[in-house]
Amino acid sequence: MQRKLQASKLLLVGALTFWSGLFCNGQKQIDSLTIALEQADNSAQQAELNLLLAKEWIIKNQDSAWLYAEEALNISRASAKPKQEIEALNMQANILQRRSKNEEAMALYSSAIAKAEALDYKEGLAKLYNNVALIHTQLGEYPKALEGFTLATRYEEETGNREGLAQGLNNIGVVFYYQEDFDKAMEYFLESVKVHEAMGNRLSAKQGYNNIGAINEALERFPEALTFYKRSLDIALEMDDEAEIGHSYNNIAGVYNNLEEWAKAEEFYQKAIAYNSSNDDYYSLALNYLNLGEMYTLANQMAKAEAWFKKAQTLVERYSYKNLALVVFEKGAEFYAKAGRFEEAYQYQLLYDAYKDSVYNEAKAKSLAETEALYETEKKEREAAEAKAALVQEQLVVEQQNVWLSLLVGGVLLLMVIAISVFRQQSARRRQIEAEAELQEEKTRAEGRKRLDEERNRISRDLHDHIGAQLTIISSQIDKLAFKESSEERKLKFEQISDHTRDTMAQLRETIWAMRNDQINLEMLGAKLQDFIQRSHQEGRQFHFQNFAESAIILSPEQTINLFRICQEAIQNAIKYADFKNLSISFKEQHGHLEVLIEDDGKGMEVINSNRGDGLRNMEARMKQIQGSFTIKSEPEKGTSILLKVAINTPIAL
Repeated sequence: MQRKLQASKLLLVGALTFWSGLFCNGQKQIDSLTIALEQADNSAQQAELNLLLAKEWIIKNQDSAWLYAEEALNISRASAKPKQEIEALNMQANILQRRSKNEEAMALYSSAIAKAEALDYKEGLAKLYNNVALIHTQLGEYPKALEGFTLATRYEEETGNREGLAQGLNNIGVVFYYQEDFDKAMEYFLESVKVHEAMGNRLSAKQGYNNIGAINEALERFPEALTFYKRSLDIALEMDDEAEIGHSYNNIAGVYNNLEEWAKAEEFYQKAIAYNSSNDDYYSLALNYLNLGEMYTLANQMAKAEAWFKKAQTLVERYSYKNLALVVFEKGAEFYAKAGRFEEAYQYQLLYDAYKDSVYNEAKAKSLAETEALYETEKKEREAAEAKAALVQEQLVVEQQNVWLSLLVGGVLLLMVIAISVFRQQSARRRQIEAEAELQEEKTRAEGRKRLDEERNRISRDLHDHIGAQLTIISSQIDKLAFKESSEERKLKFEQISDHTRDTMAQLRETIWAMRNDQINLEMLGAKLQDFIQRSHQEGRQFHFQNFAESAIILSPEQTINLFRICQEAIQNAIKYADFKNLSISFKEQHGHLEVLIEDDGKGMEVINSNRGDGLRNMEARMKQIQGSFTIKSEPEKGTSILLKVAINTPIAL
């Protein structure tokens, strides 16, 4: 239940990530504004155009945005335009806020607020208080955030900005949510939805009802959750949005599942499957299959449950849905353990452990990232749908105008000129809408990557500061026990445990190293391997490392950690079992792939696919995760060679 509550919380945070008054329409808009600025003949126009250019650049290049904002500020001060000066200060504070320079941003916001209050400039005050409240929210200063959002909402209401009013009500609800005052939060969410309904903004209203349903479900208020999920479903049916209809059916089925009303849960899951199948939405289908498997497990219908788990597994493996795969393998292991089929449960646990390493061994982080990604995907789809609908509407207007103009064009040359002009305007508008849709999609992807990077850095810090520190303390305490122990046998055991602890610390540092780098070149991976080889050195055995590939080849963190772990496993296996004199690792670039060859001249073994041990199966599973290949060749007394192949300079998104 806690995980679902956390997911709902992430769904609502999106309301706070929008920066008031900022837009980004693409390079064509920037070019047009730049030309207009060159032709502007008065200071008011120049200040306004500089502000518009700053807004356009704030996403792409904040240094450029700052230059335009500074120019707008200088012009507005020189020409005594106080409102434009306030807008310029707000823009500069926005830029500092994006750079996480919160103290400097707050200083500028305070200056701008003082000027706006002196002028009673309510439109500016609404934006300024909203942006200040955003900083307080990020810092966890909820009473101050609540005060700021309340003031912003009041000014939005006084100026008649209904969209701003709805946004402000939603933001107040989010602050109450963070303070775990869920009833108060839902009260404001409902008020926000009412405003959207009154404006005819059905998309926002639908999402609001869905969010409120998710909170109620997380709090085990199942009848209330059903009420709001069904309102969301009604709007989706009204809009004939098949993707959202499928999502709503899945949500409703989940509530019936919690209520243990199996027949109703199955009915709505099947409806969700029908819609998601017609849309080729395989991710949602995999989720539906997994949910059905869990439902039948709870209902003790084990044969049906196994069939749906298998269907879910097929989809997540076919389409490389890594986060869902982790859940499928975890639930599969639990299912087979409950069924008493422990060998199959063990195999699924092995798959789960391998996938868990690829998503940085942090289940909670996986859940957060997955929920954010799903939310942003839905948001992008809605925005794309709105852009497409607007484009179709524009095309219909153009067609209607062309029909009427064609009836009159025969005798009136002037009407012909007007028709051509209108057609060109509509075409330019259509191209602008298409560019905006493309830019919004790229913006969504960039924000998703940024959140993933921040989450990955947070996890690595937690691993280093907490788990690493604990391991150091454990190792130190064991060493003290070993030093004080008089029994040689117990002292030896303590020393062995201490050695294992230090090995674990080394593996933890290697994982943190991979997580903290967005891109890792081959030279860095080679250096890590040579360091491990140096630590593994034994008397009478020679280790060799050669890199025949370009050191600048780029690998993703996932590719890096899996290749390193496989080489590490291969070296350790050779030390334990191969009785070799020479072991070599070499890198080579071949046909757009990196080839890693691990060879030893040890006693070899019989390689039979059906009898491969856990170590070899783990190596194969790791290569499958990074879409690579794994080949092993070995014969008795003829040594062993392992060949790994993976695509280069194409990092896999985590």
